[in-house]
Amino acid sequence: MKRILVAAAGTGGHVLPAYRFAKHAQTRGNEIIWVGGARDIEKRYALKINAEFYSLTATGLRGKNILYALRALINLSASTIVCLYIFLRSKPDLIIVFGGYISIPVGIAAILLRKKLFTHEQNTVLGSANKVLSRFARINFLGLPLHHDSIPRAKLVGNPVGTYDQKRNSKDTGKLNIYVTGGSLGSEFINSNIPNLLSNFPEQIKIIHQSGKSYREKVQARYKNFKNVEVLEFVEDPLSVMQWSDFVISRAGALTISELIMLNKFGIIIPLPSAIDNHQLFNAEYYCNNGMGLIFQEKEDINKLKLILEDMIINLGFKKFRKIEASRYSAEHEILESILENG
Repeated sequence: MKRILVAAAGTGGHVLPAYRFAKHAQTRGNEIIWVGGARDIEKRYALKINAEFYSLTATGLRGKNILYALRALINLSASTIVCLYIFLRSKPDLIIVFGGYISIPVGIAAILLRKKLFTHEQNTVLGSANKVLSRFARINFLGLPLHHDSIPRAKLVGNPVGTYDQKRNSKDTGKLNIYVTGGSLGSEFINSNIPNLLSNFPEQIKIIHQSGKSYREKVQARYKNFKNVEVLEFVEDPLSVMQWSDFVISRAGALTISELIMLNKFGIIIPLPSAIDNHQLFNAEYYCNNGMGLIFQEKEDINKLKLILEDMIINLGFKKFRKIEASRYSAEHEILESILENG
């Protein structure tokens, strides 16, 4: 049995793979310590597994003005000191960070105390934190093949996507099932445009739309002519909803892309244009270049997206796309076995 410290915070893209790994490690008899941020999401998932939870207030550095960056550096120093205290108190045997700003002070503390450090990168482009910490990590796990980066001691294991019912598929109810999601934080572009673009087909489709926190009522109002729509702030089990769907309209978060590949689902992918290092576009290209979906970029004419949706709904265009055999891998298991072997 090992005491494993997990660092993840911010969005579902970092928190969900950390949670799935931590849950699996816990079922194997290991104890989990979770270092997160000030948002509710990581604390909520840590509590689900009764993990020992610590909160930091570290903030990101990139894309900010000089004053903000200076304040963030001061905050980073303070957070690193807090992490040193956390390590001395909780005595972890192994540390694994899942990217994001919270990983930096945790990683620095691990290096200073000569703890065994591992990283996991979900996207096709390395985040800043993992890029820095990869030099010191024993293994750098990858969720998707890197687009252009090269790091030492890299191991492609996939993203922790949890388990799913392999016998469950979308049911023929005479309507098309569509899952619309802008990620855990929601997407203003998707929330504003997709209900309107689908408004010509209210009797032909059923929709589950993940709106993101605080957007539910606005999105619900935009579906006023629909009888078969469910708008949720957050979808706890996206795999089940993806299986229910005939196709998906989504951002290009690494977990969503990994889940679509595993389930062999067609997707209309709308990358977040402001994503750091344009990583969502590269995630989308990895998925769509395998013939499983189509990319629509926000800078393109919205009528192009309208025509794509019409083809999917009227002509069942999603059925024409390539199906690839994606094996049911257990990234959680492989990560755990690797860190135990190397720790």
